[in-house]
Amino acid sequence: MRNEAEPAEDRWGSSRARLVAVVIGAAFTVIVGRSAQVALAGDASTSRPHASREVARRADIVDRKGELLATTLPAYSLSADPSVIWDAGDVARGLASVLPGLDVRDLTKRLSDKDRQFVWVQRGLTPAQRQAVFKLGLEGLHFQEEQVRVYPGGHLAGHLLGFANVDGKGIDGVERVFNTQLAKGGAPLKLTIDSGVQFALESELERATEDFTFKGAAGIVVDASTGAVRAIASWPFIDPNHPGDRTDTAATDRATNSVFELGSIYKPLTVAAAIEAGDLTPQDTFDVTNPIKVGSALIHDEHPFEHSSAFTATDIIAYSSNVGAVQIGQRLGPEKLKAFLDSVGLLDRPSFDGPSSAAPLTPASWDPLTAATVSFGHGIAVSPLSFVMSYVPFANGGDYLQPLFVEPADPAAIKRRRVMSPETAHTVVAMMRQTVLVGTGKNAAAPGYEVAGKTGTAEKPGPDGYDPNANVTSFAAVFPASRPQYVVLVVLDDAQPKTGDRRTAAYTSASIVGRFIARAAPLLDVHPVLQEPVETPIGPAGQPGTRTASESRTL
Repeated sequence: MRNEAEPAEDRWGSSRARLVAVVIGAAFTVIVGRSAQVALAGDASTSRPHASREVARRADIVDRKGELLATTLPAYSLSADPSVIWDAGDVARGLASVLPGLDVRDLTKRLSDKDRQFVWVQRGLTPAQRQAVFKLGLEGLHFQEEQVRVYPGGHLAGHLLGFANVDGKGIDGVERVFNTQLAKGGAPLKLTIDSGVQFALESELERATEDFTFKGAAGIVVDASTGAVRAIASWPFIDPNHPGDRTDTAATDRATNSVFELGSIYKPLTVAAAIEAGDLTPQDTFDVTNPIKVGSALIHDEHPFEHSSAFTATDIIAYSSNVGAVQIGQRLGPEKLKAFLDSVGLLDRPSFDGPSSAAPLTPASWDPLTAATVSFGHGIAVSPLSFVMSYVPFANGGDYLQPLFVEPADPAAIKRRRVMSPETAHTVVAMMRQTVLVGTGKNAAAPGYEVAGKTGTAEKPGPDGYDPNANVTSFAAVFPASRPQYVVLVVLDDAQPKTGDRRTAAYTSASIVGRFIARAAPLLDVHPVLQEPVETPIGPAGQPGTRTASESRTL
């Protein structure tokens, strides 16, 4: 029985307790509901300015055969609303337990700012990471579905592809150049490169690190009939899946954005210019016995040659005579040499649809001394991409082409510019073939594939002049010589052998090119010559390389 004499304040206290309990219960229900709401993906909070919006799926990038090089996958980005978070430190520590890369101290500080309603926690989470965060049951979190760019080949063609940022915008390489087209979605962007050939090129550059140390390297393969770049690589490689891991050394694309003095691989260009101008015939001879003085400079060869009083242009290329190249350059003259090098794209930044390319460093004036040094590849610095295109006319009968990085819709519409006659192109390729058969390029031989080419070893310029202890070694090749189809260039920056002292192009770049061609030619549908002529020098009085006798051998 109720005590009628119970004090009034006690009756009110009981009612007040019940009221407080109801209020607390209602508040708890609201808070729990809100916590659950903001923790779920796609909730009302995603309507804030930073919420996801409907965007087209970025188009894939594929190689010439349709092999996938870059694609877009769904991902999730995690954000937080600090204004509804009770314990910022607890939330930060909980998230770090499933997202180990988070900085707990920094995240705690950002989540503690109650004046903010939105902060990013982490972009690009996987579905598994998203589920792990859900299971934590933390307040104030929400997800936004986004897109993440993925490169299935890892570092394969990494510099060429470039990468897109977390917002799907192209930042570097093809991703940047064709960003507008890719952002619209639709059909894949089909590049000219061949993944198999690209892999072979990168593998051979990587393999070279077993024999040499070098600061960097570049390699390029071009289809001479169209200018299509079938492979292009810069070492050290980069993985566009992890652009933040790039070192300063790896960040630069040496194939397109570095310039080098490349040395004697210019000699075939000097010879071609002189033949085309009518200032040289293949039968002309030169005395390369002694150094030659041009102005105040004394130009000499690194080593004496036998029978060097009657060198032909073939011998000058095959045995790499600076003295002989200078004499040819003198016949040609500075202006005609300059005009020819300009015609093959070596005096201006190339213009094409593709990754950016460095402008060349060219002589300020073209005087006799300039012509002398440029005739054998000193005093002018160009990108490997620009240089490899200068050899394309040798392989296609005389037409200069711009590099192609995207498969053309109409190959017949490719612009061509005649820079030499088919006869000149054929003659110089035959001379470069001798370089591989009997000259400085023997290590570039790939039996059955008739490699023709030229070595280049150039001392690197520095503040105190050219450094004899640092060089750039290169080998430029055309193959197969009897039916040219492809041009290859490999450049090594300051290659030093791990054993011995053989640091010229004959032992560095040439050997890489030879191994690469033997490996990649079948991938390029180049069939070997089964009855390849073995050419033996039988020049007059033992003169090397002026005429050849041939016999057949079965490979």
